[in-house]
Amino acid sequence: MPVDQAQHRIAAELEGVAAVFHPGLQWTEARYYSLADTTGFCGTQGCKKTGRAEVLAEQWGRVRIGPEKQNEQLDAVQRLWTAKGYGVRREQRLLEVKDSRQHLQFLMRADGCAELHVSVSDVADSTEPDGSGGFTQGPRESRESECATVDDPYWSH
Repeated sequence: MPVDQAQHRIAAELEGVAAVFHPGLQWTEARYYSLADTTGFCGTQGCKKTGRAEVLAEQWGRVRIGPEKQNEQLDAVQRLWTAKGYGVRREQRLLEVKDSRQHLQFLMRADGCAELHVSVSDVADSTEPDGSGGFTQGPRESRESECATVDDPYWSH
């Protein structure tokens, strides 16, 4: 799959999750990056790039989610993913979809932070031979520090 197609697929998943919350939530800017697939043990002569990569995005909810609202969020995301035909695994505060093409995770942390991680596999590798480069978009650093920093009249109480 071309990198731009993977990015569009990931962006659609991020937007879909954001759209299920009413009232809406503020989210950090999504951070995209890619990881080249390799064979053998890297750091030795046997490590070779396969020409494929995994493109990932991560995003955090800026709004703090109160304990009584956390299940509401999990239920909304689970309904969305189930309606798309995904096999959703739910374990306490974690929702996960994992198949050969994609990996989706939605996590409600105890501190009220909502995390969303989306990845697509089997993407054309655009990293340099030394592993640098690849597809990147959004902030250079993780925005996790902005998670759960905003108080909201509905979601935080």
